[in-house]
Amino acid sequence: MGVRHENSRRSGRWASIGIICALLIPLQPVQGATVAPAERLDCLATEDALAYWRPIRESVGEEELNADELALELVDCLGSPDPELRDRIGYEVLTYWLRGEHVTDDTRRALVTTLTNSLRDASEEAALRRSFSALVLAEVLRSDANQPFLSDEERAAILNDAAAALERETDFRGLVHDLGWVHPVAHMSDVLWRLALHPSTTSADGPAILAALQPKIAPNGASYAFNESDRMARVVVVLLRRSLLAPEAVTEWLSGFERPQHMETWGAAFQSPEGMAELHNTKLFLRALSDQLVGVDV
Repeated sequence: MGVRHENSRRSGRWASIGIICALLIPLQPVQGATVAPAERLDCLATEDALAYWRPIRESVGEEELNADELALELVDCLGSPDPELRDRIGYEVLTYWLRGEHVTDDTRRALVTTLTNSLRDASEEAALRRSFSALVLAEVLRSDANQPFLSDEERAAILNDAAAALERETDFRGLVHDLGWVHPVAHMSDVLWRLALHPSTTSADGPAILAALQPKIAPNGASYAFNESDRMARVVVVLLRRSLLAPEAVTEWLSGFERPQHMETWGAAFQSPEGMAELHNTKLFLRALSDQLVGVDV
């Protein structure tokens, strides 16, 4: 499954289902692929975990694989410090099973429980698991949009968990040498994006999604450099495109950018690195929003 998905990160992960289908065509069965171990494998034991999961990844389309059992096991790899286990195997295989409808509603529901629990862990050592749990949770929401299994109350609970996690997030890393992608702000924004796209989402939900995004649009403690602003902007674009925000609410929200959040005036930004970071992040977001709104009738 030769998926290298960072290019899709820049413009929205896998903009069409045709792309992922084309990327998954090269999958070939691997003779003697492991199906399930006698005991649950520790994904932090990197070499053993890679030896176990690599054959499964390469034979992921084979019917003899128990996707329901393996998916609940593989979710542990989302916290691995190894980028192959976490991203190329963990994220991509779970996405394949979810997009291909290879897992049952019970498994999808169990994944929601595990993934949202991971979002609630705000510890520094849980950053990778928290981030990639958000990324897979976005895929679960996509799956739910196509084949519903969640109630409106359960989706509202996911929004609350994602909003709280995004507000708490203090890890602003993007792509890190040796470690690979961390990217929690972008990944949590993807959860909001999938909620904005969800057919069950109404204008009553729009303001809550926008409010969830707000705390991380322009933090003054870090300067975004890994397309975070584009990922956040597309949430707003979907809300506007689907008319999930009242026009007067949009006008009021946009007027808020006339003033900084952490300084008296924008002129004060030039007096500190923190002020310049907020100015940089604000401009980056507004430019991304403007670019993405081209051709959108709002």
